[in-house]
Amino acid sequence: MVRKKMCLLSLLVTLIFVGAWCTPSASAAPIKMRVQTAAPNVSLSYKSVVWLADAVREMSNGRLEIEVLPAGAIVPTARIPSAVDKGLVEAGATYAQYLAGKHMAGALFGAPSAGGGSDVGIDQFGHMTWLIFGPGRELQEEYFRDIVKLNLVAFPVGFHGPLSVGWFAKPINSLKDLQGRRYRSGPGLIAETWKKIGVPATFLPGGEILPAGQRGVIDGAQWGSPYDDMPMGFHQIWKHYYLQGAHFPISSWELLINKDFWNKLPPDLQKMVEVASRATVLETFYRLLVDNGKLLREATEKYGVTVHDVPPDIFEAYMKATNEVLEKYKKDPFFKKVLDSQREYADLIRPYWKASLNSSVFIVESKK
Repeated sequence: MVRKKMCLLSLLVTLIFVGAWCTPSASAAPIKMRVQTAAPNVSLSYKSVVWLADAVREMSNGRLEIEVLPAGAIVPTARIPSAVDKGLVEAGATYAQYLAGKHMAGALFGAPSAGGGSDVGIDQFGHMTWLIFGPGRELQEEYFRDIVKLNLVAFPVGFHGPLSVGWFAKPINSLKDLQGRRYRSGPGLIAETWKKIGVPATFLPGGEILPAGQRGVIDGAQWGSPYDDMPMGFHQIWKHYYLQGAHFPISSWELLINKDFWNKLPPDLQKMVEVASRATVLETFYRLLVDNGKLLREATEKYGVTVHDVPPDIFEAYMKATNEVLEKYKKDPFFKKVLDSQREYADLIRPYWKASLNSSVFIVESKK
């Protein structure tokens, strides 16, 4: 009897030991990572980081908890990169072009004006492959390490282009009309190019756009596409929408993580973040495609918004000015290095990609 009890006790101890060895301790605290975003919580940009956080939480069985915070929760939008660099917050999510204020090459990683001008001509798909799988990844690491001296690692988590020219209270019939409007634009190369053709573009963070429009401080604004614009409420005060975005075909949204924090993460958690970020890039595209269609229909049929074509003289002037602005910044060796890399990559992928897009255009046109 005693021997039987000893055997049972031994078996119980063995099972407890094996269970403890195979199962993560219930008392082990999860690693926490706060992400200060540059977008309101109604935007696609913000939601994309939430999708990433949910995916990582499930894949890691709760070992990595990512808390997503809307614009302004800890620091103002402009301070996100420096706050992450200093460790005030573990991570941030922002538009890569917002780094242009530190060095204009930052704009090339996030929003190369007019797809890099006529001498590059890259779209959002080509740009994202350059940034994730191509030389763009190493160039951005060099940018953080050597150019702007920020202790960061970056992972693209979405693209939102082409971004519309925007919403206006009155129709825009020509470049001259646009030159007379107080207009919110994206920063960096985009804003500089608008100003070069006489458009008084100014930059405002996302959360400040609608209040500025309601007060009459601005006459119109560009932010994103219907998916982002409608939840922001632009259709409530502006009824003329210029959807095409040849000036702004690319807008890259990135997760920035403090490099010291990143290096302390176990390799499997690092891989989960990397895989989840790439999956989120595709998620944003899927959402953009279907929900932009739904919301554009809602804007016109329910809210009386008129969708216009952008007057041709606007994009003609903009493309010419883009080439001039790029030529100015090519005097900087690193800017030129990044731009040349994009040009070479575009030359590599363009023949196949152009043929594919032309096939898609034929299919769509044949429906008419």
